[in-house]
Amino acid sequence: MAGVGFELKKLFRARTATGYLKAYTYSTIITAGPFLLLTGMVLGIQLLFAIADVSSDESALFVASVVYAFVFSQILSSGFTMVLTRYLADCLSVEYYEDVTGSLFGMCALLASIGSVIAVLFYWGTPLSTFTEALAYTFFLELLIIWVESVYLTAVKKFKRLIVGFAAGAVLAIASAFVLLATHATSAANAGLLAVVIGMGFLDAAFLYHIVHHFGLPKYGYCFAFLPYLEKHWRLFVASASYTVGLFLPNIIIWQGPWGVEVAGTYLYAPQYDVVTFYAFLSLLPLMALFVVATETRFYEKYAAYFDAITRRGNLREIEDARQDLIYSLWFELRQVAEFQMLFTLVFLALGGYLLTFAGVDFNASNMYGVLLFAAFFTGIYQIIFILLTYFDIQQDVMRAGLVFLLGNLVFGLLGLWVLGVTSYGFTFFLAAGLALFCAWSELTHFAKRIDYCVYCAQPVFYQAPHGFLTKLATKLCGGRLLDLEQLADVGNVKNG
Repeated sequence: MAGVGFELKKLFRARTATGYLKAYTYSTIITAGPFLLLTGMVLGIQLLFAIADVSSDESALFVASVVYAFVFSQILSSGFTMVLTRYLADCLSVEYYEDVTGSLFGMCALLASIGSVIAVLFYWGTPLSTFTEALAYTFFLELLIIWVESVYLTAVKKFKRLIVGFAAGAVLAIASAFVLLATHATSAANAGLLAVVIGMGFLDAAFLYHIVHHFGLPKYGYCFAFLPYLEKHWRLFVASASYTVGLFLPNIIIWQGPWGVEVAGTYLYAPQYDVVTFYAFLSLLPLMALFVVATETRFYEKYAAYFDAITRRGNLREIEDARQDLIYSLWFELRQVAEFQMLFTLVFLALGGYLLTFAGVDFNASNMYGVLLFAAFFTGIYQIIFILLTYFDIQQDVMRAGLVFLLGNLVFGLLGLWVLGVTSYGFTFFLAAGLALFCAWSELTHFAKRIDYCVYCAQPVFYQAPHGFLTKLATKLCGGRLLDLEQLADVGNVKNG
């Protein structure tokens, strides 16, 4: 969340209703902007489909293409963007800006290459038209780019422009769909896909402009200088990828069961389960917005004070006072956001019947809503603890927490699919989320009790630079002038270029 804290603190210092409203709006856009944009585009286009009396087959093809692009772009990019976040943080900490945009270009190229191979293998031999496949593939690549750009957007700090960009992208997509449907230029599904491609393409270009305008074009052409980070911080990669796969795995497993519906001989999805899960996870939007505010305006100040007391040679009393303040702030903020989210969970539970009836969900799927709502609550609190563990760079614990979430959803999901049947749908995810939350909470509690040991004794005595295949490749691609940003941060000496 580089750069967010300063803006939020400035707004909260104003102590006005407008300042608070702006602060929470910014934090919501930062945490859920792409998700809200995509949701707005899809719902708006589906409304146009309903007005134009589009067939259910065409509508299902459009929705399935968008859902697959969203889910699998998240799965593919999550591990890479987690490591890229670490790389960007080091660039900002040592004030090395010359090749920040270079890393953006390099990561986009890497993900586009991997994503293209996956897309070709997936669409090979499907009965979809070439135009439909091309649109779905393009949208998939655009989403990969937006997830990468999202890493850099908080450092740009142009939050008003971000909000305008998201709104403009959604409006452009819906307007394009309206024109395409009105002129009957192509099939309804292709019209919808082309519209979201236009809207997301505009957003990719707009955000790229803001990032390049802020950081400038790459000065030395080190577009793959982040590759050693994938080698050294592979635990962060595994942790983030495990969490993301675990998040979508219950849906993917249920797609294979009796609720699974095949669309155009290509996609499998389960509308009954997917719609209810979507509404359940909507309840987490307030949680993530509040968490950004809490961490950036209160918790991070205590976090920085503790490590400043250590690195700037504070005396024992100063370090101990800072440690106690940090631990108190950690548990206080976590309890605050959990209580706040529980209130919203109960509100969504009370309103669930009306929401699901409006969405046309049948009785069997509606019965899952309450269970999935609390599964989402567990998942939200688990995600917060997951992020807190990454703050302290205890990567082994972070990876363990991610793997527990993944394996829990895999084991319970397959148990529900093969043994328990449809009556267990939703409850298996609830069990997996509860187990992951318990393990993550235990990890955080254990760390809080031994924080001094982890800071003073658990770190390596001597810095060891990565020296594997990816580092050698990055050195060759950078012409033998690869900078070790972590070492520069340690010595506090930045040598740009």
